[in-house]
Amino acid sequence: MNRRKIKVLVLTSSFPRYKNDWWQRTILSIYSNMDLKKYSVTVVAPSGPDSLISEKIGGINIRRFNYFYPRSLQVLTSGEGILYSGKKNRILGKVQMFTFILAEFFTALKSLMQEDFDIIHANWIIPQGFTAVLLGFIFHKKVVVTVHGTDVFALKKLNFIKAFILKYCDLCTANSSVTRDAVKEIYPKAKVEIAYMGVDVRLFNPLKRNKSWIEGFGNNPKIILGVGRLIKWKGFEYLIKAYAQVLKSVPNVKLVLIGKGPEEDALKKLASKLGLKENEEIFFMGTFGPDKLPTIYASSNLVVSPSITIAKTGEKEGQGNVVLEARASGVPVIASRSGGLVDTVDGKTNGLLFEERDYKELAKKIILILSDEVLKKRLSKNGLKYVRENFFWKKASARFCELYESILS
Repeated sequence: MNRRKIKVLVLTSSFPRYKNDWWQRTILSIYSNMDLKKYSVTVVAPSGPDSLISEKIGGINIRRFNYFYPRSLQVLTSGEGILYSGKKNRILGKVQMFTFILAEFFTALKSLMQEDFDIIHANWIIPQGFTAVLLGFIFHKKVVVTVHGTDVFALKKLNFIKAFILKYCDLCTANSSVTRDAVKEIYPKAKVEIAYMGVDVRLFNPLKRNKSWIEGFGNNPKIILGVGRLIKWKGFEYLIKAYAQVLKSVPNVKLVLIGKGPEEDALKKLASKLGLKENEEIFFMGTFGPDKLPTIYASSNLVVSPSITIAKTGEKEGQGNVVLEARASGVPVIASRSGGLVDTVDGKTNGLLFEERDYKELAKKIILILSDEVLKKRLSKNGLKYVRENFFWKKASARFCELYESILS
Protein backbone atom coordinates (compact mmCIF):
# COMPACT_ATOMS: atom_id res chain seq x y z
CA MET A 1 0.00 0.00 0.00
CA ASN A 2 1.45 3.38 -1.04
CA ARG A 3 1.91 5.90 1.74
CA ARG A 4 0.13 9.22 1.21
CA LYS A 5 2.43 12.12 0.48
CA ILE A 6 3.09 14.53 3.33
CA LYS A 7 1.44 17.78 2.28
CA VAL A 8 3.12 21.04 3.23
CA LEU A 9 1.60 24.51 2.90
CA VAL A 10 4.32 27.16 2.76
CA LEU A 11 3.73 30.82 3.62
CA THR A 12 6.30 33.37 2.50
CA SER A 13 6.60 37.09 1.84
CA SER A 14 9.49 36.73 -0.64
CA PHE A 15 9.57 34.27 -3.52
CA PRO A 16 10.45 34.24 -7.25
CA ARG A 17 7.80 36.26 -9.02
CA TYR A 18 8.18 34.22 -12.21
CA LYS A 19 10.11 31.13 -13.30
CA ASN A 20 13.60 32.63 -13.79
CA ASP A 21 13.31 35.47 -11.29
CA TRP A 22 16.41 36.05 -9.12
CA TRP A 23 14.40 37.14 -6.05
CA GLN A 24 14.59 34.72 -3.08
CA ARG A 25 15.34 31.56 -5.04
CA THR A 26 16.58 30.19 -1.71
CA ILE A 27 12.97 29.71 -0.58
CA LEU A 28 12.11 27.86 -3.78
CA SER A 29 15.23 25.68 -3.42
CA ILE A 30 14.27 24.46 0.07
CA TYR A 31 11.23 22.70 -1.37
CA SER A 32 12.18 21.88 -4.96
CA ASN A 33 15.10 19.79 -3.63
CA MET A 34 12.90 17.68 -1.35
CA ASP A 35 11.91 14.15 -2.34
CA LEU A 36 8.73 15.09 -4.18
CA LYS A 37 7.68 11.44 -4.29
CA LYS A 38 7.15 11.74 -0.55
CA TYR A 39 6.21 15.40 -0.22
CA SER A 40 3.64 17.62 -1.92
CA VAL A 41 4.41 21.31 -1.46
CA THR A 42 2.16 24.31 -2.10
CA VAL A 43 3.59 27.81 -1.69
CA VAL A 44 1.44 30.85 -0.91
CA ALA A 45 3.39 33.92 -2.03
CA PRO A 46 2.75 37.53 -3.12
CA SER A 47 2.43 38.43 -6.78
CA GLY A 48 4.61 40.82 -8.75
CA PRO A 49 3.65 42.93 -11.78
CA ASP A 50 4.11 40.06 -14.25
CA SER A 51 3.34 37.09 -11.99
CA LEU A 52 1.00 34.23 -12.75
CA ILE A 53 -1.53 33.72 -9.98
CA SER A 54 -1.12 29.95 -10.22
CA GLU A 55 1.77 27.96 -11.68
CA LYS A 56 4.22 25.15 -11.02
CA ILE A 57 8.00 25.67 -10.72
CA GLY A 58 10.41 22.85 -9.96
CA GLY A 59 7.55 20.53 -8.99
CA ILE A 60 6.20 23.05 -6.46
CA ASN A 61 2.62 24.33 -6.63
CA ILE A 62 2.49 28.11 -6.33
CA ARG A 63 -0.57 30.17 -5.40
CA ARG A 64 0.07 33.89 -5.52
CA PHE A 65 -2.09 36.60 -4.04
CA ASN A 66 -2.61 40.21 -5.09
CA TYR A 67 -2.41 42.55 -2.11
CA PHE A 68 -3.33 45.83 -3.81
CA TYR A 69 -5.17 47.04 -6.92
CA PRO A 70 -4.17 47.88 -9.53
CA ARG A 71 -1.35 45.35 -9.27
CA SER A 72 1.08 47.80 -10.89
CA LEU A 73 0.94 49.84 -7.65
CA GLN A 74 2.07 46.97 -5.41
CA VAL A 75 5.28 48.24 -3.79
CA LEU A 76 6.27 45.50 -1.33
CA THR A 77 7.53 43.00 -3.88
CA SER A 78 10.17 45.20 -5.50
CA GLY A 79 13.04 42.86 -4.60
CA GLU A 80 14.48 45.19 -1.95
CA GLY A 81 12.74 43.34 0.86
CA ILE A 82 9.33 44.14 2.33
CA LEU A 83 10.62 46.24 5.24
CA TYR A 84 12.72 48.47 2.99
CA SER A 85 10.13 48.70 0.24
CA GLY A 86 7.53 49.67 2.85
CA LYS A 87 9.74 52.43 4.30
CA LYS A 88 10.62 53.73 0.84
CA ASN A 89 6.94 54.13 -0.06
CA ARG A 90 5.62 55.36 3.27
CA ILE A 91 1.91 55.89 2.65
CA LEU A 92 1.35 53.04 0.19
CA GLY A 93 3.76 50.88 2.18
CA LYS A 94 1.78 51.21 5.42
CA VAL A 95 -1.53 50.54 3.70
CA GLN A 96 -0.14 47.57 1.80
CA MET A 97 1.45 46.00 4.89
CA PHE A 98 -2.09 45.61 6.22
CA THR A 99 -3.64 44.43 2.95
CA PHE A 100 -0.69 42.06 2.41
CA ILE A 101 -1.30 40.26 5.72
CA LEU A 102 -5.03 39.98 5.03
CA ALA A 103 -4.54 38.74 1.46
CA GLU A 104 -2.02 36.10 2.52
CA PHE A 105 -4.22 34.96 5.41
CA PHE A 106 -7.29 34.47 3.23
CA THR A 107 -5.33 32.77 0.45
CA ALA A 108 -3.85 30.34 2.99
CA LEU A 109 -7.27 29.88 4.62
CA LYS A 110 -8.82 28.98 1.27
CA SER A 111 -6.00 26.52 0.57
CA LEU A 112 -6.53 24.78 3.91
CA MET A 113 -10.27 24.56 3.29
CA GLN A 114 -9.65 22.95 -0.10
CA GLU A 115 -6.86 20.50 0.83
CA ASP A 116 -5.83 18.42 3.82
CA PHE A 117 -2.32 19.68 4.58
CA ASP A 118 -0.20 18.08 7.30
CA ILE A 119 2.16 20.98 8.01
CA ILE A 120 2.06 24.75 7.69
CA HIS A 121 5.59 26.07 7.16
CA ALA A 122 6.06 29.82 7.62
CA ASN A 123 9.17 31.52 6.27
CA TRP A 124 9.90 34.61 8.39
CA ILE A 125 8.42 34.86 11.85
CA ILE A 126 6.46 38.06 11.08
CA PRO A 127 3.92 38.18 9.58
CA GLN A 128 3.89 34.60 8.23
CA GLY A 129 4.58 32.98 11.60
CA PHE A 130 1.56 34.64 13.21
CA THR A 131 -0.69 33.65 10.29
CA ALA A 132 0.60 30.07 10.44
CA VAL A 133 0.04 29.72 14.20
CA LEU A 134 -3.48 31.14 13.92
CA LEU A 135 -4.37 28.78 11.05
CA GLY A 136 -2.70 25.93 12.90
CA PHE A 137 -5.11 26.49 15.81
CA ILE A 138 -8.12 26.62 13.52
CA PHE A 139 -7.28 23.55 11.44
CA HIS A 140 -5.28 21.56 14.06
CA LYS A 141 -2.14 21.44 11.91
CA LYS A 142 1.54 21.22 12.83
CA VAL A 143 3.33 24.54 12.41
CA VAL A 144 6.99 25.12 11.51
CA VAL A 145 8.45 28.64 11.53
CA THR A 146 11.78 29.40 9.84
CA VAL A 147 13.67 32.57 10.79
CA HIS A 148 16.13 34.00 8.28
CA GLY A 149 17.73 36.95 10.04
CA THR A 150 16.17 40.39 9.83
CA ASP A 151 12.80 39.03 10.96
CA VAL A 152 14.26 37.89 14.28
CA PHE A 153 17.00 40.54 14.75
CA ALA A 154 14.93 43.62 13.91
CA LEU A 155 11.38 44.73 14.82
CA LYS A 156 12.22 44.47 18.52
CA LYS A 157 9.00 46.28 19.46
CA LEU A 158 7.16 43.21 18.19
CA ASN A 159 9.15 40.71 20.28
CA PHE A 160 6.06 39.98 22.39
CA ILE A 161 4.28 38.77 19.23
CA LYS A 162 7.36 36.77 18.23
CA ALA A 163 7.39 35.16 21.70
CA PHE A 164 3.73 34.18 21.25
CA ILE A 165 4.53 32.60 17.87
CA LEU A 166 7.54 30.74 19.26
CA LYS A 167 5.49 29.45 22.18
CA TYR A 168 2.74 28.00 20.04
CA CYS A 169 4.53 26.77 16.92
CA ASP A 170 5.59 23.11 16.94
CA LEU A 171 9.11 23.88 15.77
CA CYS A 172 11.29 26.85 14.84
CA THR A 173 14.25 26.44 12.48
CA ALA A 174 17.13 28.91 12.33
CA ASN A 175 19.69 29.28 9.54
CA SER A 176 22.70 29.79 11.82
CA SER A 177 23.83 29.65 15.44
CA VAL A 178 23.37 33.42 15.65
CA THR A 179 19.73 33.34 14.54
CA ARG A 180 19.11 30.39 16.88
CA ASP A 181 20.52 32.38 19.81
CA ALA A 182 18.34 35.36 18.86
CA VAL A 183 15.27 33.10 18.96
CA LYS A 184 16.27 31.86 22.43
CA GLU A 185 16.66 35.44 23.65
CA ILE A 186 13.09 36.22 22.63
CA TYR A 187 11.60 33.01 24.03
CA PRO A 188 14.04 30.80 26.02
CA LYS A 189 11.73 27.76 25.90
CA ALA A 190 11.47 27.83 22.10
CA LYS A 191 11.81 24.49 20.31
CA VAL A 192 14.48 25.57 17.85
CA GLU A 193 16.81 23.62 15.53
CA ILE A 194 19.46 24.83 13.09
CA ALA A 195 18.65 24.07 9.44
CA TYR A 196 21.15 25.76 7.15
CA MET A 197 20.18 27.03 3.72
CA GLY A 198 22.04 25.36 0.86
CA VAL A 199 23.60 26.24 -2.48
CA ASP A 200 23.01 24.81 -5.94
CA VAL A 201 26.45 23.29 -6.62
CA ARG A 202 25.46 22.42 -10.18
CA LEU A 203 24.48 25.99 -10.94
CA PHE A 204 27.36 27.62 -9.07
CA ASN A 205 30.62 25.98 -10.14
CA PRO A 206 34.10 26.93 -11.43
CA LEU A 207 33.29 25.80 -14.98
CA LYS A 208 31.05 28.86 -15.40
CA ARG A 209 34.12 31.10 -15.70
CA ASN A 210 33.76 33.28 -18.81
CA LYS A 211 36.77 34.93 -20.40
CA SER A 212 34.75 37.39 -22.48
CA TRP A 213 32.92 38.67 -19.37
CA ILE A 214 36.28 39.26 -17.67
CA GLU A 215 37.69 41.09 -20.71
CA GLY A 216 34.75 43.49 -20.51
CA PHE A 217 36.60 45.12 -17.59
CA GLY A 218 39.88 45.58 -19.46
CA ASN A 219 43.08 43.69 -20.09
CA ASN A 220 43.64 40.99 -17.44
CA PRO A 221 41.76 42.75 -14.61
CA LYS A 222 41.58 41.52 -11.01
CA ILE A 223 37.90 41.56 -10.07
CA ILE A 224 36.65 42.01 -6.50
CA LEU A 225 32.96 41.13 -6.30
CA GLY A 226 30.28 42.17 -3.81
CA VAL A 227 26.78 40.71 -4.11
CA GLY A 228 23.65 41.65 -2.17
CA ARG A 229 20.93 44.20 -1.63
CA LEU A 230 22.38 47.69 -1.33
CA ILE A 231 21.14 48.24 2.21
CA LYS A 232 22.93 49.54 5.29
CA TRP A 233 23.66 46.28 7.11
CA LYS A 234 25.29 44.71 4.06
CA GLY A 235 28.22 47.03 4.79
CA PHE A 236 29.23 47.85 1.22
CA GLU A 237 30.51 51.27 2.24
CA TYR A 238 33.40 49.52 4.03
CA LEU A 239 34.21 47.45 0.96
CA ILE A 240 34.35 50.65 -1.11
CA LYS A 241 36.66 52.28 1.45
CA ALA A 242 38.87 49.19 1.49
CA TYR A 243 38.97 49.12 -2.31
CA ALA A 244 40.25 52.70 -2.40
CA GLN A 245 43.16 51.54 -0.20
CA VAL A 246 43.80 48.44 -2.35
CA LEU A 247 44.13 50.54 -5.51
CA LYS A 248 47.17 52.24 -4.01
CA SER A 249 49.02 48.91 -3.85
CA VAL A 250 47.59 46.62 -6.51
CA PRO A 251 47.17 47.78 -10.12
CA ASN A 252 44.29 46.95 -12.46
CA VAL A 253 41.81 45.98 -9.74
CA LYS A 254 38.10 46.44 -10.38
CA LEU A 255 35.28 46.49 -7.83
CA VAL A 256 31.98 45.08 -9.12
CA LEU A 257 28.81 45.41 -7.02
CA ILE A 258 25.76 43.31 -7.93
CA GLY A 259 22.46 44.39 -6.38
CA LYS A 260 19.97 47.21 -6.00
CA GLY A 261 18.67 49.00 -2.94
CA PRO A 262 18.09 52.26 -1.08
CA GLU A 263 21.79 52.82 -0.35
CA GLU A 264 22.84 52.94 -4.01
CA ASP A 265 22.99 56.73 -4.31
CA ALA A 266 24.90 57.07 -1.03
CA LEU A 267 27.41 54.44 -2.13
CA LYS A 268 27.95 56.17 -5.47
CA LYS A 269 28.55 59.48 -3.67
CA LEU A 270 31.07 57.79 -1.36
CA ALA A 271 32.90 56.29 -4.34
CA SER A 272 33.04 59.71 -6.01
CA LYS A 273 34.30 61.33 -2.79
CA LEU A 274 37.12 58.76 -2.65
CA GLY A 275 38.06 59.56 -6.24
CA LEU A 276 36.86 56.24 -7.66
CA LYS A 277 35.78 56.38 -11.29
CA GLU A 278 32.40 54.79 -11.92
CA ASN A 279 32.32 52.31 -14.82
CA GLU A 280 36.10 52.43 -14.96
CA GLU A 281 37.20 51.34 -11.48
CA ILE A 282 33.96 50.70 -9.60
CA PHE A 283 30.89 49.21 -11.29
CA PHE A 284 27.29 49.27 -9.99
CA MET A 285 25.66 46.62 -12.17
CA GLY A 286 22.16 46.10 -10.74
CA THR A 287 20.64 42.65 -10.36
CA PHE A 288 21.08 39.47 -12.37
CA GLY A 289 19.09 36.25 -12.53
CA PRO A 290 20.32 32.67 -12.05
CA ASP A 291 21.24 32.51 -15.74
CA LYS A 292 24.06 35.07 -15.37
CA LEU A 293 25.01 35.29 -11.68
CA PRO A 294 27.00 31.98 -11.63
CA THR A 295 29.19 33.27 -14.47
CA ILE A 296 29.83 36.52 -12.61
CA TYR A 297 30.91 34.64 -9.48
CA ALA A 298 33.17 32.18 -11.31
CA SER A 299 34.78 34.96 -13.37
CA SER A 300 35.82 36.97 -10.31
CA ASN A 301 39.11 36.80 -8.40
CA LEU A 302 37.65 37.39 -4.95
CA VAL A 303 34.25 37.79 -3.28
CA VAL A 304 33.82 39.98 -0.19
CA SER A 305 30.87 39.96 2.22
CA PRO A 306 31.38 43.06 4.42
CA SER A 307 28.16 42.87 6.49
CA ILE A 308 27.80 44.83 9.72
CA THR A 309 25.50 44.88 12.73
CA ILE A 310 23.18 47.87 13.05
CA ALA A 311 23.10 48.52 16.80
CA LYS A 312 19.85 50.51 16.74
CA THR A 313 17.77 47.86 14.98
CA GLY A 314 19.81 44.70 15.60
CA GLU A 315 19.93 43.91 11.86
CA LYS A 316 22.83 41.73 10.68
CA GLU A 317 23.60 38.79 8.41
CA GLY A 318 21.50 35.70 9.12
CA GLN A 319 23.59 33.08 7.32
CA GLY A 320 25.22 34.58 4.25
CA ASN A 321 24.43 32.70 1.06
CA VAL A 322 26.83 34.84 -0.98
CA VAL A 323 29.91 33.30 0.64
CA LEU A 324 28.50 29.82 -0.08
CA GLU A 325 27.75 30.57 -3.73
CA ALA A 326 31.18 32.15 -4.20
CA ARG A 327 33.07 29.14 -2.81
CA ALA A 328 30.88 26.75 -4.82
CA SER A 329 32.10 28.77 -7.82
CA GLY A 330 35.74 28.14 -6.86
CA VAL A 331 36.38 31.71 -5.71
CA PRO A 332 38.07 32.67 -2.39
CA VAL A 333 36.05 34.75 0.09
CA ILE A 334 36.63 37.35 2.76
CA ALA A 335 33.79 37.98 5.22
CA SER A 336 33.24 40.16 8.26
CA ARG A 337 32.82 38.59 11.68
CA SER A 338 29.13 39.45 11.54
CA GLY A 339 26.06 37.36 12.27
CA GLY A 340 25.97 33.87 10.79
CA LEU A 341 28.95 34.42 8.47
CA VAL A 342 31.22 32.96 11.14
CA ASP A 343 29.29 29.67 11.02
CA THR A 344 30.65 28.84 7.57
CA VAL A 345 33.83 30.93 7.16
CA ASP A 346 36.57 29.75 9.53
CA GLY A 347 39.05 32.59 8.91
CA LYS A 348 41.91 30.23 8.03
CA THR A 349 41.30 27.34 5.65
CA ASN A 350 38.06 28.05 3.73
CA GLY A 351 37.96 31.85 3.78
CA LEU A 352 39.34 34.86 5.65
CA LEU A 353 37.59 37.02 8.25
CA PHE A 354 37.94 40.65 9.35
CA GLU A 355 36.36 42.74 12.08
CA GLU A 356 33.14 44.56 11.22
CA ARG A 357 33.71 48.06 9.78
CA ASP A 358 37.52 47.68 9.84
CA TYR A 359 38.10 48.57 6.20
CA LYS A 360 41.86 48.88 6.72
CA GLU A 361 42.07 45.25 7.90
CA LEU A 362 39.85 44.27 4.98
CA ALA A 363 42.14 46.09 2.53
CA LYS A 364 45.18 44.22 3.88
CA LYS A 365 43.46 40.85 3.45
CA ILE A 366 42.31 41.70 -0.07
CA ILE A 367 45.88 42.65 -0.99
CA LEU A 368 47.15 39.44 0.63
CA ILE A 369 44.90 37.20 -1.48
CA LEU A 370 45.40 39.14 -4.74
CA SER A 371 49.18 39.07 -4.36
CA ASP A 372 49.62 35.49 -3.11
CA GLU A 373 48.59 32.96 -5.78
CA VAL A 374 49.37 29.98 -3.53
CA LEU A 375 47.05 31.29 -0.78
CA LYS A 376 44.36 32.15 -3.34
CA LYS A 377 44.41 28.62 -4.80
CA ARG A 378 44.39 27.00 -1.35
CA LEU A 379 41.40 29.02 -0.16
CA SER A 380 39.58 28.33 -3.44
CA LYS A 381 40.20 24.58 -3.27
CA ASN A 382 39.29 24.26 0.42
CA GLY A 383 36.22 26.48 0.09
CA LEU A 384 34.92 24.53 -2.91
CA LYS A 385 35.37 21.19 -1.11
CA TYR A 386 33.75 22.51 2.09
CA VAL A 387 30.61 23.78 0.36
CA ARG A 388 30.21 20.76 -1.91
CA GLU A 389 30.39 18.41 1.07
CA ASN A 390 28.23 20.34 3.52
CA PHE A 391 25.87 22.76 1.80
CA PHE A 392 24.48 21.16 -1.35
CA TRP A 393 20.72 21.65 -1.52
CA LYS A 394 19.68 18.00 -1.35
CA LYS A 395 21.34 17.77 2.07
CA ALA A 396 19.84 21.06 3.28
CA SER A 397 16.34 20.09 2.14
CA ALA A 398 16.68 16.63 3.68
CA ARG A 399 17.29 18.35 7.01
CA PHE A 400 13.88 20.04 6.77
CA CYS A 401 12.25 16.72 5.87
CA GLU A 402 13.90 15.11 8.90
CA LEU A 403 12.43 17.84 11.11
CA TYR A 404 8.99 17.44 9.51
CA GLU A 405 9.07 13.74 10.31
CA SER A 406 10.05 14.49 13.93
CA ILE A 407 7.02 16.70 14.62
CA LEU A 408 4.57 14.45 12.75
CA SER A 409 5.67 11.39 14.70
